Amino acid sequence: MLGFGDQISESIAHFVGYFHTSIEAARARVEYREFNATPDKDPHLNDILTIQTDPGQRLDLGSFQSNMNYLPAPWSPVGEVTMPWVNFVPIEVDVAGIRLQHPVAKLHSSGSSDSSSSIFHTTSQAAPNFGPPPIETHVAVQQTNHMEDNDVVMMGNHAPSTMDFVDVAAFNSLTDSALSISEPLTQDTIPGSGAELEQFFNNQIANIQAAEQGPLATTPGVTVVTAPSGHYVNGVETDEAPKLDDYVPEQLKPSENDSSATVTTTTQSLVIDSNEIIGSVEVQAGCNILVNEVVINSLGGSVGAHFAVGGSYYNINAIVQTNAYSDSDTFQNGFGGQQSLGQPATNAMNVASFLQQVDHGQSDGPSDDAPVFPQAWQVTVVNGDLIQMNWISQYNFLSDNDAHVLSATGSYTTIVTGANMTLNTASFAELCNSYDLVMIGGNMYNGNFIFQTNILFDNDTFTTCGAAGAYDGELSSSDNLLWNQASIQSDGPANWVAGLPSHYLEAMNDLATGSYNMPSGFHGDQALQGLEGLRVLYISGNVYDVNYIEQTNVLGDADYVEHYEDALLTASSDTVWDISTGSNALINIATIIDHDPGSGGTSYAGGGVYSDAILIQADIINTDPGSNHPTGQGQQLANEIVAFLENEGDSQHCNDDHAPPVHVPDTCQSVDVMQTVLA
Repeated sequence: MLGFGDQISESIAHFVGYFHTSIEAARARVEYREFNATPDKDPHLNDILTIQTDPGQRLDLGSFQSNMNYLPAPWSPVGEVTMPWVNFVPIEVDVAGIRLQHPVAKLHSSGSSDSSSSIFHTTSQAAPNFGPPPIETHVAVQQTNHMEDNDVVMMGNHAPSTMDFVDVAAFNSLTDSALSISEPLTQDTIPGSGAELEQFFNNQIANIQAAEQGPLATTPGVTVVTAPSGHYVNGVETDEAPKLDDYVPEQLKPSENDSSATVTTTTQSLVIDSNEIIGSVEVQAGCNILVNEVVINSLGGSVGAHFAVGGSYYNINAIVQTNAYSDSDTFQNGFGGQQSLGQPATNAMNVASFLQQVDHGQSDGPSDDAPVFPQAWQVTVVNGDLIQMNWISQYNFLSDNDAHVLSATGSYTTIVTGANMTLNTASFAELCNSYDLVMIGGNMYNGNFIFQTNILFDNDTFTTCGAAGAYDGELSSSDNLLWNQASIQSDGPANWVAGLPSHYLEAMNDLATGSYNMPSGFHGDQALQGLEGLRVLYISGNVYDVNYIEQTNVLGDADYVEHYEDALLTASSDTVWDISTGSNALINIATIIDHDPGSGGTSYAGGGVYSDAILIQADIINTDPGSNHPTGQGQQLANEIVAFLENEGDSQHCNDDHAPPVHVPDTCQSVDVMQTVLA
């Protein structure tokens, strides 16, 4: 009974649950049908903004005031000097200190089982061991600055009397005479192959012989020094080369206060009385700086203690320096009294140095041990020519021919139309591999060439007009500097011996045919004593090692100054004048540090040994403003330069239709008065 009753209770409970579930479902359907989503509210629109305008403006005038004090805001210039001076110090490198040294490898006996592990090639080896190849570099740099800064300044209501104040013909003549000194030895195109480099050296040999024996050596203003050694200044040998800082124009030197970076400004009240108006006019139309600087540290692509050249060995060092300037000023009317006070003070310096450093790194002195001779070698083979060439050309052209029409204004005025600076600089250090022995099947050419030219045309014109009387003020129209400084440094000449020993000839013939065994003659070579194993470089063709630097500065600074003093009448006589149209600096600095092949060792040449050095220093001065013929050291420059250019030795390598070099590229149209001076 109890069990049955439990089933009835359970059924009733299920029925009640189903009933409640149905009721909830029905209620949910009713509420879903009655549900309505709340609509969005209408946007709130603001009222249109209304602005009331009143075009009529009313100004209420106050009472009259008899005194009105006005003090303008204080003002003072803040900055640095117009053109700070820059020191150019050539880099000095110790050639002997940077030579690459390598340890001598220990050799195994030819009968040992591990002889093939040696890095050297012995006669018992089946295959040769090749060393690292030499480094072959070609550096060609051309740096050119072309600036035209021809200004016209008219202070007042006066027009210039003339704008044709530059003697173009005299400038052209001065330029042609200056470039004719180095033109026979320079080359416009860079040699691009071994054949062109060989022709270049042949031309240089012929040109040097023509300069040493021809009429150029007797030309006034030109000094030719054969086989120079040491320091030379303007053609005279000296014990020590001068320093550039001692010859810099005064206006280009930094003042004592330039080191201070703090600029202090002060404000003060200034009361000007119309009856006591004074002022100053300061004009700076010069102070231009043109700089070319090059440093080449060349070790060559194959540094070796000993050399063997199957052909001939050629070594040429040449420095050609030319300073040409015209500094003849014209003083007219009230400036006539300044002519005796403004004598030209242009300083032209040609400084050349041929230096040789003794190499102390080849020998450690005598030893009590048994002598050691080469027993094996490591070979590096180069088929063809090996070229090491550094070719750098730097050119600065600046036209700064300014015209000034000046009148006294009773104010403090500073006018700067010069103070330009152009700078070319290049520095190159050449690294290489080191070998004990370098054998060359052809010829070996080693040459260092430096060509420096400065051209300055500084013919100024000064005149007074209007109510101006005699000019009474400071005037500087010269104080220019032309500076050429060149240095060729080497580590001493090699001990060259004519003729090749038999074992060198045998080795070169074997290497040319592909046989890499070391001849037995090297086992007792006294020149190679102390080297147990040789690192050998063999070059089947020619070797060319060329360092070529050409630097040119051209500055046209012919200024025109027209002076008036009628602007303020009686007050004009109190104006302080200071006019400067000079103080230009044209600077060329070049240094070549060259490691000579075989220095400190013994080298052999199967052909001849040709070694020559030449120094040419020229000063071309034009002292007559009315003459188009420059002079050398105060004398007329003879026509021997033209004869030197037409020397028979040069006709072998110059074309008949060879055009003169274009001095200034015509890159743009300009109304400047110096546009076609050098075109």
